[in-house]
Amino acid sequence: MPADNPSSFSLLRRASLPVLLCFDSLMHTRSVTATAQQLNKSQPAISRDLARLRELLKDPVFVVIRKKLVPTERALSLHRQVQGALSGLEQALGAGQPFSPSEVSGVLNIGAAAHIELLLAAPLTMALQQAAPRLTVRFQPVHGDFSPDDLDSGRMDLAIGLFPSLSPRFPSQVLFNDERVGVVSSNHPLARRRNLTLNDLGRVKWLAFSHMYGKETNFDRALQGSGHAMRFSAYVSSFGLAPHFLMETDYATTMPRVIAEKYRRHFDLQLIRLPAVLREARMMMVWSAQNDSARLNQWLRKMVADLTAELVA
Repeated sequence: MPADNPSSFSLLRRASLPVLLCFDSLMHTRSVTATAQQLNKSQPAISRDLARLRELLKDPVFVVIRKKLVPTERALSLHRQVQGALSGLEQALGAGQPFSPSEVSGVLNIGAAAHIELLLAAPLTMALQQAAPRLTVRFQPVHGDFSPDDLDSGRMDLAIGLFPSLSPRFPSQVLFNDERVGVVSSNHPLARRRNLTLNDLGRVKWLAFSHMYGKETNFDRALQGSGHAMRFSAYVSSFGLAPHFLMETDYATTMPRVIAEKYRRHFDLQLIRLPAVLREARMMMVWSAQNDSARLNQWLRKMVADLTAELVA
């Protein structure tokens, strides 16, 4: 029976699996050097594979901007399909074979909100080091909502955070439910208060983080139409600066209770309950549909979920 589109099979033969694996790695690393190390090839060999792909697609595939490889629109579109195909092939070849984390190498990229990174980064790194010593874990900041392209392109294997607007096309799991609390120094004028009311919000000097500047926040959305607002008058670049900043000022900030309690072990801080409309803090884990059945991703998700449950408990 003749093929419906003989030219497509010709293109597939010319692409070859090594070229597609090279492309997939470049999309993740954005570096010829890193891809060469990952695939145990020379840099000239990676450059040759990339040249074959450029010739095949009649597209630059990557352009160099500020010494970094930036994929073209054609590359982004192709990678969504290639990644799914490679994942399916890996699952088919590995069907019936035991999954051994200790034999897996590479980099696990986890996008994490500052709160969850503080809770999870060190314990997860130690757990992975023990179970899969050839893996490297790389945490990347997620500010507010994650970028769908980060998961679709494979730049992130997982994203974890307080995602208020989650597209249904992404598989997800609730890691834990918590309540957001106000946090101040023990010397703060409000330190003896157990609760804040909506009327109190406008009288407090609030600390926020630089990525929130000029943007609508979860607080804005929660307070919309209430006649109340939170005024952020100071912004710091790193969440880790918050407790130091609070100890030296009369500012307040907010965070999930589990993180605030962790800070209290090291800093003289007080927690104040927020108005009910601001309390919800649901920590979500999100991944791409093409990674849903990937055994490494499944194993990583179980590691994250089990470890988080222990830490929160």
